[in-house]
Amino acid sequence: MRLYPNQLQQHLARGLAPIYVVAGEEPLLIEEALDAIRAAARKQGYSEREVLDVDQSFDWQRLIDSYASLSLFASKRIVELRMPRGITGGSRKKAAADDDADGESSEKSGGGSGAKILPELAKHPAPDTLLIVVCGKLEYRTRSGGWYLALENAGASVYCEPIKPDRLPAWLQARMKQAGLTADAEAVALLAERTEGHLLAAAQDIEKLKLLFQNGRIGAEQIAQAVADSARFEAFDLSDKILSGDAGGAIRALERLRDEGDEIPKILGALAYDLRTWAAAALIHEKNGNAAMAVDQVRVWKSRQASFIKGLERARAPQILGWLARLADVEARFKSAVSEQSWEELLTCIAEASGAQKAALRPAA
Repeated sequence: MRLYPNQLQQHLARGLAPIYVVAGEEPLLIEEALDAIRAAARKQGYSEREVLDVDQSFDWQRLIDSYASLSLFASKRIVELRMPRGITGGSRKKAAADDDADGESSEKSGGGSGAKILPELAKHPAPDTLLIVVCGKLEYRTRSGGWYLALENAGASVYCEPIKPDRLPAWLQARMKQAGLTADAEAVALLAERTEGHLLAAAQDIEKLKLLFQNGRIGAEQIAQAVADSARFEAFDLSDKILSGDAGGAIRALERLRDEGDEIPKILGALAYDLRTWAAAALIHEKNGNAAMAVDQVRVWKSRQASFIKGLERARAPQILGWLARLADVEARFKSAVSEQSWEELLTCIAEASGAQKAALRPAA
């Protein structure tokens, strides 16, 4: 079964297919399709998930073993195979064979070639195991035969193509409606121009607009105001800059927030929440060594997971908890009417958390 992204929810409401292949050129649509499939699977008792990342040295016997094995902890399980650009062979030299009309690759890697193994698995779907194959961009001829068509015929495929410019306003309008926002045509056109077809940026902007304009009605004036008022958006970005190790950007964001009159308690609330989430993810990461799985388990938004993963690569839980404790000291100083010293302490904490050794806060504007 071949599905468009906007048909997936209706399909899932009727029941799960045994196999899904999700691919395309729009990361946001791919991740949202995967989220929808996983959520539907959880409702039907698929409580365990195993992720296999394919590279040029991947041993395909691992997939055979995982797909056929029974779980010790769950009666139903998900096996998720992530294949960049649909690599089905075992070497960089033969990776281009994915774009052949029949999708076959003669290259072997461990248990054989994926182009041969995947169709075999599709012939005999394992009971109580959901197979999800995730790829990036694939040529149309690859999607018309070989391993891709075998998976599609055994279950369902979702290919996420870029939203064309003439369809972007309708996509934005639907997205804003889903977020509880009502926007006129001029506002939607302005947002489309601002995001330039970058769906992830558009989705993030809509979430920000939802928080900034809680009455739900958006006009071109509000879009222009939000775009121009970048200092208000800095409150959303400060934590991401810290997590990503962008010390200079984090310091500039803090200075902008102070110049625009934001109070320390408002900033501390957002930072403390993100640091607690960061620490919780770090504890999981230290146990399983999988940063992506760790941020997924603590329910970080997909749009922010890249920043949290970067944070996990450079800080451990005790460090993060130490910064969280220092935020509590900053709040105590602020309540004791030591305002300027509170800003300096907050700056020092932010600078260290984002990787800088020392920093000085410029005088307030």
